Amino acid sequence: MNVQREVIQGDGYGIPSVWLKPLNPVGASVIVHGYGGSKEEQLGLAWRVAEAGLVVCCLDLRGHGENVLPLDRDVLLDVDLVVNCCRRFGKVVSIGHSLGGRLALLSSADFSIAISPALNQVYGEQTQNVLSNLRSYRVREEYPMAVFDVLRELPSYQYDENRPTSIIFGSRDVPEIVKSCTELKALGVPVKQIEEALHSDTYLLQATFDEVGKSIDEWFD
Repeated sequence: MNVQREVIQGDGYGIPSVWLKPLNPVGASVIVHGYGGSKEEQLGLAWRVAEAGLVVCCLDLRGHGENVLPLDRDVLLDVDLVVNCCRRFGKVVSIGHSLGGRLALLSSADFSIAISPALNQVYGEQTQNVLSNLRSYRVREEYPMAVFDVLRELPSYQYDENRPTSIIFGSRDVPEIVKSCTELKALGVPVKQIEEALHSDTYLLQATFDEVGKSIDEWFD
């Protein structure tokens, strides 16, 4: 397994990333962290995905980690730039957690796996307080808690039967996420609940790795 750091060049800006490259890959994956996260936070999941035969790119979204741009409404551009960069390896699956899950679903990737995706446009006071107190100090934003404006201004997710998708959430997830994922499951969207999982650990659990692996095996067969 080859592991390397790279700054992917956009139009006048760069996206810091870590790449995991197995021998003879069958495709590629872009892994997207959540609000207050970083590329390093997702390396455990990335290793599992790379073991399944995919080249993996973990990126720092703007406002996070080594990405010097502030978090703003153009954050989806970061993901799609990396997706396009990965296409030289074949089909691409986007995998994301929380904010990253929403971005994965909205991205231009061929397939998507959303882990505890932040699907709602609006969030209650409890969720806002948690993010403000526990996560915002790790983010560079244009103004305090700009993330909620970003979430409101991002397009709503619309399920497309022609684009393979998997959604995973925890039984003890953020209330808005539990509600939105449960509603999607009732509509026939492929949704899996991980028992006892919290929002902060769904992307670290063996049950999640198993679900991600099943989708990769099916889609890249």
